[in-house]
Amino acid sequence: MARTETFYKMGFRMPWPEALEHTKGMLSPMEIGDMGNGTYFMMCSYFAATAEEIAAMGAKAKGGEMSKEDSEKAADTMGVLLVILAINGGQGTKEIKEKMGMGSVPDDCFTELGRYNDITYYAVTDPVSEEKYMNAQDPVYAEEFRTLQNVWIDALKNAEYIGPQIPGADLVCKTLHFETKDIDGNTVNSEDLFAAHEVTMINYWATWCGPCRGELEELGDIHRSLENKNAAIVGICDDAAEKTEECKALIKEKNLSYINILPYKGIDELAVQGFPTSFFVDREGKIMTYPIVGVPADILDYEKTIDSLLKGKDTGSVSSPDGKKDYRIIVKDEDGTPVAGVSVQFCDDTTCMFAKTDAEGTASFNAAQGQYTVHVQTVPAGYELNTEEIPVPEAQDVQILLKKA
Repeated sequence: MARTETFYKMGFRMPWPEALEHTKGMLSPMEIGDMGNGTYFMMCSYFAATAEEIAAMGAKAKGGEMSKEDSEKAADTMGVLLVILAINGGQGTKEIKEKMGMGSVPDDCFTELGRYNDITYYAVTDPVSEEKYMNAQDPVYAEEFRTLQNVWIDALKNAEYIGPQIPGADLVCKTLHFETKDIDGNTVNSEDLFAAHEVTMINYWATWCGPCRGELEELGDIHRSLENKNAAIVGICDDAAEKTEECKALIKEKNLSYINILPYKGIDELAVQGFPTSFFVDREGKIMTYPIVGVPADILDYEKTIDSLLKGKDTGSVSSPDGKKDYRIIVKDEDGTPVAGVSVQFCDDTTCMFAKTDAEGTASFNAAQGQYTVHVQTVPAGYELNTEEIPVPEAQDVQILLKKA
């Protein structure tokens, strides 16, 4: 099956051509996403050097900084293959150029790629700068630069445009099933692993990852604080099979009492794009929130997310003594008939909870009073997905309408 890559912040999923898999130079896509002014930005860079050569420069860096010679060499090898821009509100190149300060870029440098609702996507190239860059490189790299640029644009024309979203949003409600080994070689299956706690945080890390190593000790402390909360942490060490002893040494050094396992067959389903990445699952292994990518600014955000999920499983009256209340999401079709089996997400700034509508078309969430939004994650066969993100009013039910397919 052909590989695909999803760029969530930009909002597209593209086929990944074979030509991009094995390159002489090094590709470096950098996805920024929302620029805050109705535009979205991504830059694809190309280095006229091998990945090994670039890594060697980085390895010589002292205090995180390359030598002046290596910095200049790296800068000289880098060229911008193309920029991907998007703009919402049905606007076009004129508005993009105004908002991005690109007034001098000719219209023929913009190639329209596709649309999602009122968002239009463009590939932008700069022939003048590109020609200057290629003339300064070895002809082998210059030729590959132009070839890869065309390959990228062709792939983008065939991409699926899904609209900008939070990375990992399509994983919510997915249930994990696997069997693997722990760091000591014992067999572990997901059913037993997750059934032991109401909420399990999965921390996916690697021994070579500095931020991962830096948070391990604090994760150990958080795990110990969860012992009375019916929650736990499970680690997945990405390179544990190759660096078993180094992984064990880190676990001992950081005083980790929680289980660490090896990556399981099929772990690519998590589409992890960086380390660390953390997921939160229920007893059945169902992912309950967006993943947390990277180390949060406040390490206690992990525990806050777990606490929020545990509270979300409580039941109670419309207004409970601890300030929580029941929020009702009611889903009906165009005829006013309740729709059962609709998966709905209920989100604040840190956490998303989910539930499915019952026979009355109602999904309920018991949560502290605050600012929330809801949106439909999946719908039963025969209905169109409603992609609207709806603010939750303080004292009213949320009504969602589904159109029949």
